[in-house]
Amino acid sequence: MREIKSEKFLALVEETEKIEPETLSAMANKYKDNHSSLLLEIVDKGYLRSDVAGELWARAIGSTFVDPMSINISCDGEATLPLEMAKRVNAIPLYEFNGYITLAMEDPMNRQVVESLERYLQYRVSPVFALPQDIEQAIGLHYNTDLSFDSALEELEVLSAGGDLSAMDGEQLIKMVESSELVHLTSRMFITAFKQGASDIHLESHKGSGLLRFRVHGHLRDIVHLPEKVKNAMLVRIKFLAEMDIANSLTPQDGRFSMEVAAFEQNFRISTCPGLHGEKIVIRLLGQAGQKGVPTFDQLFLAKSNLKRFRNSVSKPNGLYIVTGPTGSGKTTTLYSALDYLNDRDRNIMTIEDPVEYQLPGVNHFEVNHKSGRDFKSILRSALRQDPDIILVGEIRDAETAKIATEAALTGHLVLSTLHTNNAIQAILRLTEIGVDPFMVAPSINGVMSQRLVGRICESCKESYTPNEEVLNKYFEPGTARNATLFRGRGCNSCRNTGISGRVAIHEVMEISEEMRSMISNCDPLDKLQAAAREIGCMSLRVDALKKAILGLTTIEEVEKATVPEYGI
Repeated sequence: MREIKSEKFLALVEETEKIEPETLSAMANKYKDNHSSLLLEIVDKGYLRSDVAGELWARAIGSTFVDPMSINISCDGEATLPLEMAKRVNAIPLYEFNGYITLAMEDPMNRQVVESLERYLQYRVSPVFALPQDIEQAIGLHYNTDLSFDSALEELEVLSAGGDLSAMDGEQLIKMVESSELVHLTSRMFITAFKQGASDIHLESHKGSGLLRFRVHGHLRDIVHLPEKVKNAMLVRIKFLAEMDIANSLTPQDGRFSMEVAAFEQNFRISTCPGLHGEKIVIRLLGQAGQKGVPTFDQLFLAKSNLKRFRNSVSKPNGLYIVTGPTGSGKTTTLYSALDYLNDRDRNIMTIEDPVEYQLPGVNHFEVNHKSGRDFKSILRSALRQDPDIILVGEIRDAETAKIATEAALTGHLVLSTLHTNNAIQAILRLTEIGVDPFMVAPSINGVMSQRLVGRICESCKESYTPNEEVLNKYFEPGTARNATLFRGRGCNSCRNTGISGRVAIHEVMEISEEMRSMISNCDPLDKLQAAAREIGCMSLRVDALKKAILGLTTIEEVEKATVPEYGI
């Protein structure tokens, strides 16, 4: 890395107030002639998030920061570098635009290297800064997935022609699951899923065959059809990795395992379920979001009014704040954004999760382990004896956890948690249904946010269009947004011709007013609470989604999939 002769980087770090002045001064003296090593130590020891430190370094050297692991790398063929060259200069081409290749480098100011790469690629290069370890991981991931599943499947022809797995004994099964061909195929599956940004892997059993599918940006994609015996062999291999009973295919099982993917440890959660034509297995890729870092409030794409309500509610010294939504809707990510905003040296912050999805410097994380008796309620009881200021409870699942969390909110603690409800107002009803008395819910709850994730339009192929009268009448009240311009993605290499790249959250943010507290205590019906929320400006999920469609963040089709009909713009 290029060394910085000025003190600009140190000054920027000091402005964050995330590192004690004495600690920063000692580190500055240690690396007074090598600020790049200072940057790496700040990241490695967790003083600053890697994306925050990377942004500061890029500002100090006059460059732009990128995380290559969060970008869909689209350069290939003539627009990419050979693996050995990429490793030697620790750089990776990201994408080509208007004759320029954006290249992630650990030293983007090194003109000699940039010019050398321009001569090789026969493109103008636009260098950007990335942390060295992020470039190494991106290289490991991108260059290890060039081969298709077809080539890996060819190596397993012997298994396809093999005997019936159900007739194998335990020793034979163990020998099969450790075969190099099967290890290669399953490893390729995990690496490819990670590269595509999949949140889940589905290995399905159909009559006479299997089907591998990935859930990417909320949508299931067919990846490859598998011979039945190969699919069965892969099922056994995955159960072996998760330490399940590999000989049992008649009852549902759950498990977990970890493996190295592109130079870092990736966690997986496994669920099997027997079906008509054999077992189906679903693999959740845990910590995908954690690899990309905690988003800031600005990166949540909250509407200004929603951001104000959210910030007000989570900034209170005590009370309960709940985020609702289905599994995989980004609830924990939103709460971690709040924790990152509140995280300072004056607060003791604790999280109780199943599993821990992010790790923040200065935050104490605790993971649920049901086998050893460490469930949410038992850890929460212990946490309250640890002098906490803020507690994040990953999910309120039972009456006891709900009551302890509510009592904690009433006794001077800020408690953040999640529930599974369809909208914000239903969270109130859910707490009372679980068993929390309304007279305790009313004074304890600060606010509720309901959210969903919708597909985000690919910026590389986004185009505008004027919707027809039928669409306008369906989604907008007469006389509103009659000249609305909407957007869609045409489809390109960058988004694999889907028009969608990534996801964006839509929100319903409800701040509890004094009038609403009285209504909760009196057990007033939900429709009255809903009307009171609307009176103080709480907008529905569909309204927020339509606003984001008009802004060009998502499509009207994504709005239709994620929300129920309701006028309001």
